[in-house]
Amino acid sequence: MYEKCPNAARGLKWLFIAQILTLISAPLMAIAIGSLTALAATVLNLVGLYTATHDDAGYFPALYAEIASLVISVLSGSFVQRGSVAYSLLSVVSVVLSLFIVYRVITTTLNLLDGRDGTLALRGSYVINIYVICTLVAIVCMVLILIPLVDLLAAVVSIVAAIAMVVGYVFYLLFLHGASKALA
Repeated sequence: MYEKCPNAARGLKWLFIAQILTLISAPLMAIAIGSLTALAATVLNLVGLYTATHDDAGYFPALYAEIASLVISVLSGSFVQRGSVAYSLLSVVSVVLSLFIVYRVITTTLNLLDGRDGTLALRGSYVINIYVICTLVAIVCMVLILIPLVDLLAAVVSIVAAIAMVVGYVFYLLFLHGASKALA
């Protein structure tokens, strides 16, 4: 049926697990286990992307973007004052990198599947569209939230975009799961 790509399948499985750990870590951030879970998710993201590169070099840009995102997280968390312009700029870069990672993972995976699974292709295109729209809205809101009187509206729009992003996230999880099985 499909060309077997065991490394990409294994890498996507690690990415799937990393995304689940990311979901789990968010509500646990107030306690130490949340930070450890987030760290495990980051490591699994890196391992998953690196593993997938053995079947297709198209995953390398996503791997490099993940590394850059990690560096930006360390910089913004350690050296930049929260609420500053530099912090806002790093946040925008981080959001764009996240979009780029998802885009590269989906497009590279769809290339490996070679258009033979319409459901996965459709799911992947939904994810990309949702992520692009929500990313653009988030960036605009990050800028508008700095302007008095508009900040409340920007916050409300950000909440709506975040809810839409949850839908995209679910589609992304379904895509990763389905693609890892299809390529195995």
